[in-house]
Amino acid sequence: MRKELIYVEMVQDCSHTGPAWIGYGLFNKTGKTVYFNGKVFGRGKGIVGNHVDIDQGDEYWISGVKKNGEDRHWAGSGKIQIDKSVVPDYLEFIGETTLPKNKFILVDLVNEPNKDLAREIENIKLTEERFNRNLLQKKTPKDLTLEELKKVLAYYDDIDLTKYPLKSRKPYIEKIKDLKLELELRNNT
Repeated sequence: MRKELIYVEMVQDCSHTGPAWIGYGLFNKTGKTVYFNGKVFGRGKGIVGNHVDIDQGDEYWISGVKKNGEDRHWAGSGKIQIDKSVVPDYLEFIGETTLPKNKFILVDLVNEPNKDLAREIENIKLTEERFNRNLLQKKTPKDLTLEELKKVLAYYDDIDLTKYPLKSRKPYIEKIKDLKLELELRNNT
């Protein structure tokens, strides 16, 4: 497994002000699965994030750390939790000698990959009650069956858009509008 110093930020329901961490992430052979702090992340094309917690379905932004130390999104805010064990490596990487106290909180992160969780989740059949998040990646609502269309609409109905900044709501609102229009067209034919 490849080990890399990474920045991880929870973005679902939080925009870019959600909790964030810096620590070592472990990547599988393909680089598509990331193990970090006891969680397992798979690649995803979410509304805001580029990875998905395969257990909970939450969206995350995962990237390498930046040399300038500006890892938070420009519109985001909040302190970043940094694993105590990576501080020397992080400081060397950014070319500093001390951490700015106004930007970081020292924490102990889980540095062992949770392979058991990954196997358990990946072995769950899609026929069970879990929502198939791959349905969200379909290019247009026309690509969905009627049953899938209803499931995706139910998924979006469960999202509380008031937790998102106005600018971040627009993609959700447009997607929901397109899905409802497609459902209405199918119901009228």
